[in-house]
Amino acid sequence: MKIRDRLLLAAERQFADHGVLDVTLAQIREAAGASVGALYHHFPDKADLYRQVWAHALTDYQQHFWVVVGQSTDAREGITGGVREHLRWVTENQHRAKVLTSARPPGVRESESNRTFMTDIARWYRTHAAYGAVRSLDLDLVYALWLGPAQEYSRQWLGGNIRTAPTEVGAELAEAAWLALDAGSTPKRMERQ
Repeated sequence: MKIRDRLLLAAERQFADHGVLDVTLAQIREAAGASVGALYHHFPDKADLYRQVWAHALTDYQQHFWVVVGQSTDAREGITGGVREHLRWVTENQHRAKVLTSARPPGVRESESNRTFMTDIARWYRTHAAYGAVRSLDLDLVYALWLGPAQEYSRQWLGGNIRTAPTEVGAELAEAAWLALDAGSTPKRMERQ
């Protein structure tokens, strides 16, 4: 493994286990088995290292999420599959998931990979909304309805407040997301209120 990759992995674990504020560059360097020069050759300061760790975790998450959603055969499969993939990824990548539940560093949202991901997801969702499979909503609201409960469950589990692994509740959370976004079932529920 290249030294840069070792440093990123060590930083990811240190940030996840101790928080970005409490970790020193010396701790990260020691955990990676790297010299001071190697650390500063790749990362000029802790803020840059944190930004790169956060961006790396986000890119990994988005790639896995998009494979499932992008290859889905219909809206329901994409919505429910996305939730289950989110929960699987969190369960199998706890350090990265903890990093992503921490404060987002500046510049990550504007990255090319994030813009591409958001464009792909928006296009996918709007295509299904155009023919009436899912509700036509603002994408910020879509995001909250689609992944909000799964993200909160994951956050609580990562923090040790919930014992049941996210993958074990995937079916229920996936179905809840579908019911929230399904154009066919939502209006009927709203009429009863």
